[in-house]
Amino acid sequence: MFTIFLIFVAPLFRLGTYFSFRDLSCFLRSSVAGNSQNPLIDPIKDALFLHNFIQTNNTLQDCVFRPVNVKDMCPDPDVRYILYSNNSKQVYDHTQSDWLRQSFWDPLKENILLVHGYAGGDDTLPMNVLRDAYVRNGSYNIWIVDWGALGEAPCYRAAVNNMRAVARCTGEFLTILRVAGLPTERLTCVGHSLGSHVCGLISKYILFRMHRIIALDPARPLITNQIKLNVGDANAVHVLHTNAGHYGEGGRGGHVDFCINGGRIQPYCENGDIDAQLCSHIWAICYMAESLVPQLRKKAEPCSRRCPSGPRPGNRVGLPVLMGQSTPLTASGSYCVHDKEPPYCPKNPDDMGDVRCCLKAPSNRKIARVAGRRVKKLFG
Repeated sequence: MFTIFLIFVAPLFRLGTYFSFRDLSCFLRSSVAGNSQNPLIDPIKDALFLHNFIQTNNTLQDCVFRPVNVKDMCPDPDVRYILYSNNSKQVYDHTQSDWLRQSFWDPLKENILLVHGYAGGDDTLPMNVLRDAYVRNGSYNIWIVDWGALGEAPCYRAAVNNMRAVARCTGEFLTILRVAGLPTERLTCVGHSLGSHVCGLISKYILFRMHRIIALDPARPLITNQIKLNVGDANAVHVLHTNAGHYGEGGRGGHVDFCINGGRIQPYCENGDIDAQLCSHIWAICYMAESLVPQLRKKAEPCSRRCPSGPRPGNRVGLPVLMGQSTPLTASGSYCVHDKEPPYCPKNPDDMGDVRCCLKAPSNRKIARVAGRRVKKLFG
């Protein structure tokens, strides 16, 4: 039995549970319009000033900074753990010693932990897209770490600082679950952006070793070596690059590195009215969601150590591997994937996918209606 933990961090605004990625596209377009006199060329400044385009009433005076090395901060009232399983939702109560046994947790299913980051929350894009994809798959218990109060916009510096506090409390949470019977010896932690580094930080606060980390375009701005994900944080570290060098880390970061369309800018994001950098960074989520559907899984071919700018030249130097959830644990090296269409975007009513992964509104309204019913059906 595998235990899979998902950690998501993306600079986004809060939305309701069932919004489409058309709302996100509007956000991407507004970021470009707001920066028409100052193009997005500095990733650190871009990250620090994303709050100009995020719907929030907070100011910098509202930022919360948790002490880095204080051991008695857990459980933290600003960190909640939420379980989705068997079409039910439950909030973890640390005061109940037998909570796991009485919950809807299914010991026969793999476990997924969703942890958001900057300006995130339980029902925030793009994290809820991947959450819903795992729920729809039906093989998983889904755990969400909601630490929104510690990473609200405009507090990017605070979010980076607070990652260690969240990792410490999550490490204690996992230890409690392990004692209660949840198998953690086959632990997989899946993180997006800042969450990729939180996966690594969690390993510093547990006495067992993580089995695998899947990092979805791990964040670059303000990330130092002390908090950066590295290959020693788990038995296997797999990295998907979609915006390397800007919002995402530029170099190799895992035992396996996947370069998607060169790893820097996604071709479907190169539209003048959206933020191509942020779009590319976010759509790593949709590639991971797509990997949960057997007929949609993408194969990646071996390529050079760094992400190439174009298609892989020359003869094949090794066998292809599946990218994402089904990547072999024995795989190593760099692999490349090339496509021109947004991943996990349904083109027909019966297609698997999520319309929130489509940059444009579906041309067929029936597609949107069918997809909307699928999402709502997940939670009754």
